[in-house]
Amino acid sequence: QILSEDKNGTLQEEEVNYANVIHSSGTDLLRLINDILDLSKVESGQIQLDISSINASELPEIMYRYFAKTAEAKSLDFKVEIAPNVGDVFFSDELRLHQILRNLLSNAFKFTERGEVSLSIYKLDSVSTPQFSMPYETLAFAVRDTGIGITEEQQQVIFEAFKQADGATARKYGGTGLGLSISLQFAKLLGGELVVESEPGKGSTFTLYLPYQTEYV
Repeated sequence: QILSEDKNGTLQEEEVNYANVIHSSGTDLLRLINDILDLSKVESGQIQLDISSINASELPEIMYRYFAKTAEAKSLDFKVEIAPNVGDVFFSDELRLHQILRNLLSNAFKFTERGEVSLSIYKLDSVSTPQFSMPYETLAFAVRDTGIGITEEQQQVIFEAFKQADGATARKYGGTGLGLSISLQFAKLLGGELVVESEPGKGSTFTLYLPYQTEYV
């Protein structure tokens, strides 16, 4: 990264490009290694949760810090909204929550060429779907995009490790197919669930549901 910045102006343009490729490839490799390590820890039951208080009002600034440049580079609108019924503090594993949200937002930006990406945080009295039920107060984190969307058939496999929507998607957009699998496992470890609603050509909404805990139990 330092080499690619060429602050002294001593490199030729082609040499700067080489340095950028090396940095980008190294970053991708590190991300892959971290994903595989996380997946192996989850599958072997070695993930230890660190439940602590989380300041909900800080989440927008944190996510803007991660993704504002990406949104600007792709000319996409990016907004994070917190509903008035969400209290200032709730309890969960902050590191894992951030990791899930970053995975979901990273995917949303990757597969969206025009329009917007948003994160909405709101509280529900309960959640009941054909797949699961949470009969208590629940925090919902909905990541919406106006991207390529996912067919109903593809939605059945995208949460499996190393699976993406299809081969063409993997070739065009890259990635390992681990992010959603890890995010789903983390969601379950936190007592929650991760679901998707999508329509090809119109975008996707990935919603993370977590128990709304206002005190450490």
